[in-house]
Amino acid sequence: MAPGEGPAPKTSFEVAALPPAAAPFAAGPLIGRSAELAALAKALAAPGTRLLTLTGPPGVGKTRLAFAMASAAAEEFADGGRFVDVAALRDPAAVIAEVARVLGVGEAPGLPLVHRLVTALADKELLLVVDNCEYVLEAGGELAALAGGCPRLRIMATSRERFRLAVEREFPVPPLAMPEHADVADLARLAANPSVALLVERTHAVLPDFAITTENAQAIANVCVRLDGLPLALELAAARLKLFTPAELAARLGQRMRLLTGGARDVPSRHRTLRAAIGWSHDLLQPQERLLFRRLSVFAQGWTLDAAEDVCGQPGLDVLAATASLVDKSLLRRTTHPDQTAQFSMLESLREYAAEQLAAGGEQAATRSRHAVYFAGLATGAETGIGTADETFWWDWIGRERGNLRAALDHSLAVGDIAAAQRVGTALGWYSYTRGYFGEGQVALDRVLQAAEQATGPVPDDIVSGTFLVGGVLAWGRGDLDRAEELLRRSLATSEAAPDARLTAIASAFLGHVARGRGDHDEALACYRRAGGLFVNLNNPRGIAWSRHDLGLLARERGDLAEAEPLLRDSLGLFRELGYRWAIASASWALGTVLQRAGRPDEAAPLLVDALDGYESVDDRRGIAQCFEALAGLTAGRGSYEAAARLLAAAASLRLALAAPLLPAEQQARDLVEVTVRNGLRPDVYDHARHAGRTMSLAAAIRLAKGIGATGGDVAPTGADVPLTRREREVAALVATGRTNRQIGRTLGIAEKTAEVHVHNIMGKLGARSRAEVAAWVVAQGLHDPQVPGPTAAAPK
Repeated sequence: MAPGEGPAPKTSFEVAALPPAAAPFAAGPLIGRSAELAALAKALAAPGTRLLTLTGPPGVGKTRLAFAMASAAAEEFADGGRFVDVAALRDPAAVIAEVARVLGVGEAPGLPLVHRLVTALADKELLLVVDNCEYVLEAGGELAALAGGCPRLRIMATSRERFRLAVEREFPVPPLAMPEHADVADLARLAANPSVALLVERTHAVLPDFAITTENAQAIANVCVRLDGLPLALELAAARLKLFTPAELAARLGQRMRLLTGGARDVPSRHRTLRAAIGWSHDLLQPQERLLFRRLSVFAQGWTLDAAEDVCGQPGLDVLAATASLVDKSLLRRTTHPDQTAQFSMLESLREYAAEQLAAGGEQAATRSRHAVYFAGLATGAETGIGTADETFWWDWIGRERGNLRAALDHSLAVGDIAAAQRVGTALGWYSYTRGYFGEGQVALDRVLQAAEQATGPVPDDIVSGTFLVGGVLAWGRGDLDRAEELLRRSLATSEAAPDARLTAIASAFLGHVARGRGDHDEALACYRRAGGLFVNLNNPRGIAWSRHDLGLLARERGDLAEAEPLLRDSLGLFRELGYRWAIASASWALGTVLQRAGRPDEAAPLLVDALDGYESVDDRRGIAQCFEALAGLTAGRGSYEAAARLLAAAASLRLALAAPLLPAEQQARDLVEVTVRNGLRPDVYDHARHAGRTMSLAAAIRLAKGIGATGGDVAPTGADVPLTRREREVAALVATGRTNRQIGRTLGIAEKTAEVHVHNIMGKLGARSRAEVAAWVVAQGLHDPQVPGPTAAAPK
C-alpha cells in the first residue's frame, strides 16, 4: 500500500486472496531465497513500480519465487494476490483474456477487455502474477496498459526475457548460492548453504534419514557446484540420491541430461526433466541464435566476444547480435573481468544441452578444431612472453582460460595436431610452474611429450625447445632431477642450434637449479653465469634480476650468507622497479631465509610476510608452502613450538597436493626445525598440532602465518585487544584442542547448548568460518594451554 493511502473502498467486484488451488505445482517450502524475497518485496514497493519481470535461465526457480511472493501478498496487499499461468498459451491476445478469467471479470459489449479490467481493478490493491510469458511477449503492451490504468495494482511477470517496455522493471533471478571450499570443513556452515539446504531438504522426501557427514560433505558440495546451484537440477538430483551415493552422483553428472529425469508427476511436464526445461527455452530461439548457442558449447569456460566471433562466426551469422539476444534470453551470462574485458559464459547444464545439439547437427569436430586453433595461436604468444615484460599479462590470461586451453589440448592430441598440442601444453606447463601445480602440469606435459616422440611431421624448433624446457622445469619442481636434466639438455641443444638466446638462457638457469639441487655448486655457478651473460646481451632486465636471485640462493646453499644478502637485495630492488609481483615474493622469501639463518629474525619476519602476501595474490601454492616453512622455523626459534608444528603440517599438506617436494638441502633445513618442534612438545600435543595443521583451511593457515610474522616470530600474547570475554577465551581454547560442544560443556560445567552459543559468538566475533580457523586464531594469540591434552577422538560438532 502506498504511504498515506487507506484501505480500498469495497465494490461489487471482489478479488479474494490467492486460493491454494491456484498453485502451479505442489508448493513446498521455498529454500534459500530469503534474500531474493526481501529484494523482490522492496522492488515491488518502490515508487513507480508497475510491471516487474522476473527473468532467468530455465530451472532457476522464477515460478516458485513468484508464487511465494504472491502467497505473501495477502499480508502486503489489501486485496491479496492472484496467480495466472500462461504457459499453455501461444497467442498473445489470449493472455489478457486468461487474466480476466482468473479474476472473474467478464467481457462487456463494445468495450475492450483490458478497459473492462481497468474499470474493475481501478481501486484494488492487488498483486497479479503472470507466469511463463516467454511465448507471449507481445502481450506486454496490454499488461502495461492494465498496470498504468490501476495505480494500486502491481503486475509481476516471469519470463526467460523481459518485455522491453519503458514501464517495466527487470528482476534477474540468480541460481542459488553454492558452497565454497572452506564450507566443507564446517558441516553446520555447509548445511546452511542455500544449494545444499535445497538438495538435502528434497532428498529427505525419498531418504528421510539422509544427512551430511564428514564422509559425504565434499561430494555433496561437488554436486551443488557442478549443477550451478540451479534449483530444478538440484531437485532432480535429490531424487537420484535414492539410487546413488553423493559421490556416485557427482561422478555421473557428466551426463546430466540422461541422469536428471523423473520429476514429480504433479509438476508441469517441462519441469520433470532437465532436458525438457532447457528445451522449452531452446524452442523459442531463432535459427541464428540456435546456431550460436550450440557452437558456444565448445568453450570450456568463459569467452570473449572476439573469441566467439573467431570460433563460431561464419558468413551470415551476426555473432554480436545473436550474443546480445542470448544474454537477453538468460541463456548466456555476462560478467566483467578485472582487466575490464567483457566475459560471457553459460551454466554447465545449458552447455551440456547445447553440446548435444552441436553433435546432433554434425558440427562438433569442425567447431572444436576452430576452437583449438584459436587458443593454440594465443598460447604461442604466452610462451614467447616468458621472461619478458609481457609475462604477467600472459599468466593472467592463462589463468582465465585454463579450461579452454585444456579443451584445446585434448582436441589437438586427439586429432594428431602435435604442433598445436605443444603450443598449448607449453603455456599450461609454465602456468602450472608459476602457481605451484607441478603434478597437474606434469601430467599434461607428459601427454604432449609422448605424442611428440611419436609424431612424424615436422614441428618448429622453438616449439620443440619450449616444450622440452617447461617439461624439465616441472620435473625439477617435482624433485625428479634426472628427468629434469634430460629434458633441459634436449631443450638446450635445440635452442642452441636454432639459435634462440632467450630459451638458451632459461634452460641454462634451470640446469643450474638442477646442479644446485644435487649439491654441485661449481656446475650451478657456471650455468647461472652463462644465463646471466645471455640476459645481459638480450638487454632483458627480468632475466638479469633472476640471475642475481639465483646466484644469491647458491651463495646461501654454500653457507656464504655475507655474499647471498647483497645479491638477493639487489634482485629484490630490480624486481620492485619492474613491478614484478611474483618475483618480488620469491626474492623476499629468499632474502628472509638468509636473514633468518644469519640470526636476524626481526628483519626476516616482515620480508617473509611480504613474500606470503605476494604468493597469495597470485595463488602460488608452492610459494605459500615455502613461507609457512620459513615462518615455522622463525617461530620455533622463539619457543612457540605448537604454532610451528601447525605451519609445518599445513606446508606438508600443500606440497603433497601439489606434488612439489622439497629439494634435499631444503628438506634438511626443514627437518632440523621439525626435530626442534617435536622435542619442545609433549607427544599428544605435537600430534594434535600436526592434525590441526593438516586439516585447517588454507585461509586459516595463512592468517596464522601472518600473525606469527607480524610479531617478528613471537606468538602474540593474550591482551586487552582480544575481542573475546573471559568465558569465550576459555571456550575458544577448548575448541583448539578439538573438543566437541558436549565435551566443552562437561569441562566447563555448562550446558551443551550454552557451549554451542559461545562457539557461535566466537566465530562471529573473529570472522571465522570453521572451528579450525578458531583454533588457528587461538594459537596465534597464545591462548592455548598445551598442558591440557585434546580428546583422543573428537569430532567437530
